[in-house]
Amino acid sequence: MKLGKLLLATFLILGSLSFAQDEDTERECKRMRFLAGEELKIKNYKGAVAYYIKGEKICGGYDAANYNRLVGSLRNSINTTKDKEKTAYVDTLVQFYSVMEEKGFYNKKNDLLRASYILQSSKPDREKADQLFRSGIETNGVKTGEGYVSYFYYNTYAMFSAAPVEKKVELKKTMITDYFELSALISKANMSVKTQETITGYFNAVVKDCDDIVPELKGYMENLPTDPEVKKAAVLNFINLLDKKECTSAPEYSQLIDIYVEIDPTSFDAQLMKAKNLAAKKKYSQAISTYKTAKSVASNDSIKQAINYLIAHTQFRAGSYTAAYNTGMSISGDKKGAGLAIAGRAVAANANNCGVSSFDRSCNYIYAVQLLERARALGESVGSSIANYKKRYPTKDQCFQKGHPGSVTLSCYGVTVKPCN
Repeated sequence: MKLGKLLLATFLILGSLSFAQDEDTERECKRMRFLAGEELKIKNYKGAVAYYIKGEKICGGYDAANYNRLVGSLRNSINTTKDKEKTAYVDTLVQFYSVMEEKGFYNKKNDLLRASYILQSSKPDREKADQLFRSGIETNGVKTGEGYVSYFYYNTYAMFSAAPVEKKVELKKTMITDYFELSALISKANMSVKTQETITGYFNAVVKDCDDIVPELKGYMENLPTDPEVKKAAVLNFINLLDKKECTSAPEYSQLIDIYVEIDPTSFDAQLMKAKNLAAKKKYSQAISTYKTAKSVASNDSIKQAINYLIAHTQFRAGSYTAAYNTGMSISGDKKGAGLAIAGRAVAANANNCGVSSFDRSCNYIYAVQLLERARALGESVGSSIANYKKRYPTKDQCFQKGHPGSVTLSCYGVTVKPCN
């Protein structure tokens, strides 16, 4: 046989074999997809996953539709599986999301879901999850599911906890920024109190004082929501945050209260916030007057008694101990113990002004302790005050000099105590 004919024959034979192999591969590819489809008909998602994965290898990859069917089967398998097997399906799903992204088939509407699966995988890539959460929340806005908000902030907290010291400062700033943005989103989307409490818990675990918070707050004050009710809720969240972090002396605290009062000047909350701000600025007389205005519009007696306590506390801070005592003694209900504690401390603070002799003045501490003991019995914390005041009781020498009186009437309060028993 001539050389040319031999080469032609060889080419034809090899071509036939290659064509046959291609036909076999295509046939097997279709068969795997068909079998996967049959499993889906009976909702055997794990079986469908097995066939789809085999088919993906045989077919040399899928188009977007078949990758979506594979991903959907994996998600359904995860929902019906527990423990280690579930983690294996999650790992596989995360892998195929990456494959789809590389091939240009990935749909960004799945960012939030994908991020949550990454965090459930055996080796969570927290930075990738963070990118996806941010992208998903930016895309979905107020339609973002509450669970994703909590999960996103938890992931940032986990990144902070695991970070080396040199990276913690930047991550703390990120957590503060994210906290304000997410709080605004929670208010705007009318999410649950539980979601706000959840992110606040992670926030408080990292951010300890106002030096961390205040520099980051200014930018958010300049970009508050425009809707009055949403804006009011956001401002109130920030005010409460600064209260808890004892940042009431910061200029931003006063600015937030001014904003709140401007939104709703006649409301109970506005009056209460205004009074707290005035007290923080040591404008006690104005604060007390504003507290009384708030009390006049309070909705029930329990709230009125709570305001009475705030008035008593402000009077005490102002050095008006007799007024603080009288207000404290008038408090009833749940705040009765707190009122008694304020009254007791006011008696002790005013001791030097009540009585003509050092013996008489020392007797005031007996009454102060009695009030604090009553407060403690109602569940109020009184710290070390009782022990400190007992040290100031009349001494044995004073009792001897006074002839061991059985009782003494305190002129400022009209009560009788027994100093020398």
